[in-house]
Amino acid sequence: MNEEVKQRNRIAKRASVDIYLSGGNGRMYWPHRLQPVHDSTPSVRRKSCKYIIDSGFKSESDADSDKSDSESEGLANRQLDDFGPEADREDVSTEEAKETLHDEEVNQALIDRAHERQPDYIIPNDSIHLSNSLDPADPGHREAIENTAEIVDHFLDLIDEHRFPATVIIPLQPPHDLHYAYLHEHYPEQANRGHFALGGMKDFPPDDQLDCVRAFRRIAGYDAYVHGFGMGASREVILALRDEPELLDSVDFSTVQQHANNAKFAGPSRKPVHVGRSMGAESATTTGSMLAAELTDICRMLSPSLTSEDDIEPSWDKLPFKGPEEDNSPTEDRTPNDDQSGLTTFNTT
Repeated sequence: MNEEVKQRNRIAKRASVDIYLSGGNGRMYWPHRLQPVHDSTPSVRRKSCKYIIDSGFKSESDADSDKSDSESEGLANRQLDDFGPEADREDVSTEEAKETLHDEEVNQALIDRAHERQPDYIIPNDSIHLSNSLDPADPGHREAIENTAEIVDHFLDLIDEHRFPATVIIPLQPPHDLHYAYLHEHYPEQANRGHFALGGMKDFPPDDQLDCVRAFRRIAGYDAYVHGFGMGASREVILALRDEPELLDSVDFSTVQQHANNAKFAGPSRKPVHVGRSMGAESATTTGSMLAAELTDICRMLSPSLTSEDDIEPSWDKLPFKGPEEDNSPTEDRTPNDDQSGLTTFNTT
């Protein structure tokens, strides 16, 4: 193991959570990597220590794009009491048949890639409701939760976990506490597994993302392994994870990949600044170095043993934009022994 790899491993371990780089570029080493199943490459697997294969996702905008007004109206009129395995089902349509075929293709790809790449974790397919609302009564959330639970249940039936090379992480949709309560009631074998990935928060503001994570921890506790999906490497999220390392065990960022691909770098401000790079052949090597530099900086920000509060304060006067007025006062008790809300809060029948 060369000195560069040793140093990256050492700094990554000092961070309060494991930082997974989401995306490609097999020319640089980072200890934690995540790739969608259809983008998984041997070079990225070789340039990592821990590796997650994700199924990708299918949003309801893909699945429901051809739904008639009457179908949408029927879904909106469903009551919370209809939420569960006894709920009425629409007849299987052509679109639903296509979805089933898509799910089967993804499942087979996940199984094949798991045996080829030998990942540490694998995340089955899920269904996403694209909404910034966290209202439990939103029928789109109920639909995504129910569909995801069924898809995951089918995937688990396909594999022999005694021989399967990876630990399965159960994907959850917002509101994640409702999803967990639903699993606890209807799919206890999923709720009891102890590894979860909180998804569907890509377009949420950082404060809402963190509220989702805290709400899930209050109901599920702090013993479960919890991964944060695509939360973005915002300053708000990084500072929260620095102060509350019990919130998540790991998180994946594709933001860093986007910055490097566009010749940008974001320091403590987490606001990207264009630094430029020469174009032409072998630019992926330069991009890889930029990726590693920004990831290392994030890990240092996430390690109070490596950086002080002053060390991670942005030099706003040297940046081409003004800094926000920050209020660092805690908004709630941050101890991991908060009273858990329990499973009786939600009607999941």
